[in-house]
Amino acid sequence: MRKKKIFILSAIIIFLIFLGLFFRKNSNIAPFPQSPPFDMPDFDDFEIPDRICDIKDFGAIENGEALNTAAFENAISECANNGGGHVVIPDGTWLTGAIHLRSNIDLHLEENAVILFSENPEDYLPVVFSRFEGMELMNYSPFIYANNCENISISGNGTLDGQGEIWLKWKAIQKGDAQRLYAMADQEAPIEERVFAKKGDALRPSLVEFVNCKNIRLLDFTLKNSPMWSIHPLYSENIFIRGIKINTTGHNTDGIVIDSSKYVLVDDVDLETGDDSISIKSGVDKDGWRINRPSENIVIKNSRMRKGHSGITVGSEMSGGVRNIYIQNCFFEEAGQGVRIKSMRGRGGYVENIWARNIQMDNIENAALQFDTAYDSSTNVPSSNALPEIKNININNISVTGNPPKYLVKIDGFPEQPIENIILSNIKSSSEKGIVISDAKKITLENISVSAKKKPFFQFTNVAELNIYNSVCEQSDASCVKIN
Repeated sequence: MRKKKIFILSAIIIFLIFLGLFFRKNSNIAPFPQSPPFDMPDFDDFEIPDRICDIKDFGAIENGEALNTAAFENAISECANNGGGHVVIPDGTWLTGAIHLRSNIDLHLEENAVILFSENPEDYLPVVFSRFEGMELMNYSPFIYANNCENISISGNGTLDGQGEIWLKWKAIQKGDAQRLYAMADQEAPIEERVFAKKGDALRPSLVEFVNCKNIRLLDFTLKNSPMWSIHPLYSENIFIRGIKINTTGHNTDGIVIDSSKYVLVDDVDLETGDDSISIKSGVDKDGWRINRPSENIVIKNSRMRKGHSGITVGSEMSGGVRNIYIQNCFFEEAGQGVRIKSMRGRGGYVENIWARNIQMDNIENAALQFDTAYDSSTNVPSSNALPEIKNININNISVTGNPPKYLVKIDGFPEQPIENIILSNIKSSSEKGIVISDAKKITLENISVSAKKKPFFQFTNVAELNIYNSVCEQSDASCVKIN
């Protein structure tokens, strides 16, 4: 079967035959930006005072059995009350309940130090303000928590062990509580009435959460066995995450969840999760619209993500908006999807201005790239018909190896609101199905070299202003492209 190069301009297919190949000059699309085309801060602009507060000096007992919550609290208070410093966790296993950080504090884990979190939910009371799947509430405290703080850090080569297995059992019974919270949010019930930490309630907390915080550094530690989301910055800014490792299993154990936060740099992380490795969110439905805080100005680079549902996902809780995301030099392995945007009718909000380049994927199951506006939330049904707006996405230099995914690219907009202005270039792969796009406009494909097991390779339904340049199709003319 001969290779064919195909050029499509405004849905008219023009074949130029020369030496058994089809040729067309490159498009005039702008070069891919070599650095983020939006403002990012200097992430090294704060210092923690040199003061040392070792938890052993505050009565902590290292045996993995004695509860050291008070020792952690006293060490943090001593440092914070004297202007800040490093709360040191020495070599050994230290059992504790909730740890509440304060401004100018670095929680530093020495080599072989393990913070082992209690399996007793009562050790995470009293309730604190949080957000569960995009809805504000009062809930069990996240295991490490800070609210309205600045200049805070978790560092060192130790481990945070959430012992999440007991919490993961709550997944089977959480649906009713999640629906009750959604109804309260939809009716705009006061936050102080949305209390979900009574006996029988089953909304799990995150392991690490920062709320309304500024200047956060997370460096070099390992996190495992999370009860739900592993790291959850909420309403926060200036967040630098580098060199950490996350290993979780089970439902909703996302790695890093960036939630209505801005100015975030994720660099050189290694994530293996039971859900999305990195997820970008901004609230759900009425609660998201009420707060109206987007996640924005986010850079993710030089990172490895294995297993789970997706490598990097936007949504589905994105009612407050997501914009200005720059992704480069990442590796995804054995995930359901590579890069995914997921939303649904009734969600509203927007996703715009996303750049991704130099992404290698191996053994992706469903789709290397998926933009899905029909995501099925098994928990809550939106109470409105507000449509999310998805536009301005540029993805360049994608390689997919290993077992071929079901789709190389799967894009589904709405007939009344198409996904708009998508550029996909320099993509090389094989897949069961090729590029399937429906309800979209201003779509540009350039330098696509992929073979698909099932025909047609390019399939377009209700797509306007479609352009394909310099692309290879390893099929016959009649079966390569289908336009509905």
